[in-house]
Amino acid sequence: METDKQELWFAELEQENNERLAQLEQAMLAEDQLNAIKKERARVKALAAAAFKAKHPRLSFLKRYNVIILMLLGLCITVGFNVAMFFG
Repeated sequence: METDKQELWFAELEQENNERLAQLEQAMLAEDQLNAIKKERARVKALAAAAFKAKHPRLSFLKRYNVIILMLLGLCITVGFNVAMFFG
């Protein structure tokens, strides 16, 4: 009688283990699909950025160096104002 309970317990344990393995396999497949989708999105985004840079090289230059350009513009305005105050 004791061995039957133990065999039933082992059978239930094996069944539960198989269910968990199936869930793990499904999760791994879903993760692989998600990674494939992310890679595709990154590839599309890179292609779009390359096309944009090829189509609008001046604008991409402005986007890349906008902080430096704004700082230089502010410096030029300040220097111009100081020169105007000095001579005016």
